Amino acid sequence: MVRQPKESSYVKSSTRINDMKTVYEMRHIQHLGIPEIISRTGIKRSQIYRFLSTFASEYPELAEQMKKKKDEVSPDEYQKLLEKVSTLESELKREKLRADFYEEMVAFGKEVYGIDLKKAGTK
Repeated sequence: MVRQPKESSYVKSSTRINDMKTVYEMRHIQHLGIPEIISRTGIKRSQIYRFLSTFASEYPELAEQMKKKKDEVSPDEYQKLLEKVSTLESELKREKLRADFYEEMVAFGKEVYGIDLKKAGTK
């Protein structure tokens, strides 16, 4: 069963619907706090809460689509993320190699010279 919008005693103007949509985007997509929304829009706190609940209940499909939009990643952002991952992986490999080399040097120093390098510098 498809849920129909609530009937009201007045017809919502397009500006009111746009206000509700804007407030919903600010809150759920941009993750702004209520005080920030108030300062940007000039709408009262109680009206913001009313807009949020009304928009979600009267336009559930649109609200769901708007929530999904925030999860999408553009191709440019995806490419940047791939580059960052590859850079971090190469840095990790280098650091692992460095740590292994250090461990070998410590073991070699202890074996050949009888000096425990791990304890030598801790005085």
